[in-house]
Amino acid sequence: MTLKGSLPRGFRVVRLAGDVMVGPIAFLIAFLVRLYVPVPMTRSLLPQDRISFYADHWIPVVATQVAVLYFFAFYDPPQPASRAELLRRLVAATCLQGLVLMGYYFLQRQVFPRSVLLLFVPLNCLFLYAWRLLVWRLQPPRPRRVAIVGEGPAAAALARSLRDQTRHGLELIGFVATPGSSATLEPLLGTVDDVPALVASGRIDDVILASESSPWQTRLIDALAKSAQPSSNVWLLPGPFESLIAGTRFSWVDDHPLIEVARDPDWRINWPLKRFFDVVLGGLLLVALSPVLLLAAACVGIGTGRPIFYRQVRVGRGGQPFTIVKLRTMLANAEEATGEVLAAAADPRVTRVGRWLRRYRIDEIPQLWSVLNGTMSLVGPRPERPGFADAFTSDVAGYPQRYVVPPGVTGLAQVHGDYHSSPETKVRYDLAYISNWSLWLDLTILLRTVKVILTSHGV
Repeated sequence: MTLKGSLPRGFRVVRLAGDVMVGPIAFLIAFLVRLYVPVPMTRSLLPQDRISFYADHWIPVVATQVAVLYFFAFYDPPQPASRAELLRRLVAATCLQGLVLMGYYFLQRQVFPRSVLLLFVPLNCLFLYAWRLLVWRLQPPRPRRVAIVGEGPAAAALARSLRDQTRHGLELIGFVATPGSSATLEPLLGTVDDVPALVASGRIDDVILASESSPWQTRLIDALAKSAQPSSNVWLLPGPFESLIAGTRFSWVDDHPLIEVARDPDWRINWPLKRFFDVVLGGLLLVALSPVLLLAAACVGIGTGRPIFYRQVRVGRGGQPFTIVKLRTMLANAEEATGEVLAAAADPRVTRVGRWLRRYRIDEIPQLWSVLNGTMSLVGPRPERPGFADAFTSDVAGYPQRYVVPPGVTGLAQVHGDYHSSPETKVRYDLAYISNWSLWLDLTILLRTVKVILTSHGV
């Protein structure tokens, strides 16, 4: 993902509204031209009654307009860096849109005026080009303010490129000294401990970590490449930092390649898709599993009495507390004497009915209500109780990064980890999921969850 300047959210909404309006306008003008203007290589003007085709088919134009602009990355970085790049991408997008519309009408067995579509494509491209130029003029993207962490030759060379070239949309604010460094580059903004405050104050937007030397890992890879077995594989047990490296998105400043360490990778863009998936599948699962839930609730009531459900505060997205509902699987007031205690594999507080419900994850079914109301997702890091969350935040590096996404009913740690997996191990899985999210990954985790349930393995 190339680092570029950003537009305010309100202006992005205006830009989207303009994109939506341009498509039907260009489609209407293409019709009017064919109705009233002789066009070369056409036999005659269109009959006046063909305008009804526009009234019935402008919605597919709007839908394909937004879709092609989305897939050609007009709503997320990188934005086109020049007018030539903007025009090239718009030509490709509008031509694809024309082909999609042609295929749609063909499959619908609609008799459509092909000359109108041929006029629509260049008109739509021209209008979108003019609209996007107007957006640039009215609200030019603000440069992203960056700080370079490091002060070796690589950091100095990168700084020169940032200062000499403005086309990247990046403004160098200064340098951050690493532990034990001599702090020779100016302006010095502070140390690595000062970076969170610099970001929170709005003084900088992004941080670039500039490598200063060849670490031992690189020397090891070089040595293996020169060995008699150059095909040897090297695997990495990732810490929180490595787990956040999405796989893998590059940026660049002139000839300096950068790898993005994702904090919130495309979640704002893809959240509507994930939310739609959660609501549809979560609703279907809740309906399908309602008989199982009713039977399990009856078993709890008969076997251990009331309450059948229990409510517990957990920490969700953004570190905000919310209430989770599950079928009760422990003795009533199980933590009255001990306080908050993590459940063990053979926890004596778990009832006989509760042990059976936990084995097949039936006690988790009520959480589908939380999925429908938006406090949880089907897939994501498991939510923890406030006391444990505070302790893990202090003791486990990278733990707060879990809060950038909604918690899940199941997750990567639940299908690949073990019941006794440490918090550090679970965080590795959670951060890997966050940085590599896709709808396919969610589907894969859900399918693996079924396997975990049937085999009684997992966390």
